[in-house]
Amino acid sequence: MVQTRVKKQASVAIIGLLLMLFIAACGNNGNSGNAQPSASAESSPPASAAATPTASPSASAADVRTVKDAFGEVTVPANPQRVIVLSSSGLDNLLALDVKPIGAPYSVSVNANFFAYLVDKTEGIENTGTTDQPNLETIAKLNPDLIIGQRDTHEAIYEDLKRIAPVFLSERVSNDWKGLFRDQADAVNKLAEAEKLIEQFDANIAKFKTDMGDTAATKTVTLIRPREDHIRIYTENSFAGSIVKEAGLVRPAKQQGVEEIHIKITEEQIGDMDAEVLISFGRESEADYFNNQILKNPLWNTLAAVKNNEVHMVNWEIWLSGQGIQAANLILDDLNTFFLGQ
Repeated sequence: MVQTRVKKQASVAIIGLLLMLFIAACGNNGNSGNAQPSASAESSPPASAAATPTASPSASAADVRTVKDAFGEVTVPANPQRVIVLSSSGLDNLLALDVKPIGAPYSVSVNANFFAYLVDKTEGIENTGTTDQPNLETIAKLNPDLIIGQRDTHEAIYEDLKRIAPVFLSERVSNDWKGLFRDQADAVNKLAEAEKLIEQFDANIAKFKTDMGDTAATKTVTLIRPREDHIRIYTENSFAGSIVKEAGLVRPAKQQGVEEIHIKITEEQIGDMDAEVLISFGRESEADYFNNQILKNPLWNTLAAVKNNEVHMVNWEIWLSGQGIQAANLILDDLNTFFLGQ
């Protein structure tokens, strides 16, 4: 009987061991090839993967497209839903395309606001810092699916941005505002819509030139921006300057052929501003030098624009910082008012 009891106990032990092995095998088969990464693994991807611009890992080929930016080919969402722009031009241009970013910068400071000429379209957009100093923490928290910026301003944080979402940085600068508009539109798959808006702008420019006739070639124009301790003459290579040039308006001889975006002058050089029409787009916070050192200087009254009452103070948000298709149209509206009374 002792032997029988031992044999029965051994059999029970063997059956129990086999049952445990069977259960373990079933568990392993259930997870094989279908293991889901933990939350910590998702939030901390390998550096090599994080540094590669890509759309969502689950996106199919139909959900993404390839575009070219300043660094080559970039894979972006075909229909991005959570876009962040890093520049004023990006905000202006995307809103013109009926694409509302979830985040955008204030131009001057984080205590400012979005530009007044866009106020009816910016409700609900989160501030992401300034154009020059984007807040990476805020951008990451917004969970974007596409980030759009410009190489000349945002290249230094390019690698950091790529760890958050696909990044598109345009090579263009503000004096090539149409090219910049096309780049930003292409990034959100709206190039055809952008071309229509540019075509309409070109038609309005052509009408302005026709209405001006020969007068455009005889009335010189100077663009200035007062600063805290000097004046800047904005040249044909600036955003506003490029539009004035396209409109067929001419610069005084001293301002022609200048490669820089602006020329610095002081009160002793007021004569360098001389033109039939003078357009000023200074920020209110920097007005003291202009009011006290320029307007009160006897040389100011020698300028042709001053004598002819052709000094026009315009909105700096539009002429200086807007840098998009909407700002360009508003600049052209101002030119129509100043030169044609329309």
